[in-house]
Amino acid sequence: MNFLKRISECHPKTGELALFWLGQAGFLIKNSKDELLAIDPYLSNAVERICGLKRMMMPVMEQEELNPDYLVISHHDEDHLDMDIIPDVLKRNPATILYGPATVCNKCKEANILKDQVCQFDKGCQYDLGGYKIEAVFADHGDHAPDAIGMLIETEGHMLYFSGDTSFQVDRMAYAAQKDIDILVIPINGEYGNMNSTEGVELVNLVKPKLVIPSHFWTFIRHGSNPYLFDREMRIEASSVPFYFMCQGERILWDGDIVSAVY
Repeated sequence: MNFLKRISECHPKTGELALFWLGQAGFLIKNSKDELLAIDPYLSNAVERICGLKRMMMPVMEQEELNPDYLVISHHDEDHLDMDIIPDVLKRNPATILYGPATVCNKCKEANILKDQVCQFDKGCQYDLGGYKIEAVFADHGDHAPDAIGMLIETEGHMLYFSGDTSFQVDRMAYAAQKDIDILVIPINGEYGNMNSTEGVELVNLVKPKLVIPSHFWTFIRHGSNPYLFDREMRIEASSVPFYFMCQGERILWDGDIVSAVY
């Protein structure tokens, strides 16, 4: 079954959500209303075109197949704000609105994206989007992306915490960490100011989620990452917390636990 068919034929029940990994920091969430929310989808070769970094893992879907109801972007780096695809996504889906911090919104404006399809989503902002509630929370991705955000996303009675590209900072992550987090999604690449595997496990122990999903690895050689180290550190330092490595294109169904996984 191809990835697009897997998305379209997935219909979570009430109290369930489906989570798909696009690779890098990109995810799709689908709820029981069949509403599709996309986070940081990177499906082009923009990073190679702009920065000279070749993809090592191919996209799981064609660019024109991405048709989300909601699009949430954590910051303006090319592997998160993919401007080689986003103008077409929004043009193709006029009801879709992109939510992102100020720098993201400015880049969309420069690309002549309709202002009605862009909504500023800075730290502290909260929105109700159909069956989703989203909140922008702290992230520290360094001086080049000072308005980068993490995000809390609630749907079907479950809370997901996407830390975004960030260093580990106990005090500033305390707000999100004190929530009852079902799924924690973190970068583990340890480059460009992001948490490495050891720091990621420190955040796990702060949050104590029901499930941890590592991301942001294996797309580019220069981005680093050591999934084996994360696996080892989790087993030693956070042995009571379940974790799961998704493969690109995989879907998990969640109802408080993993109901099924398909890839």
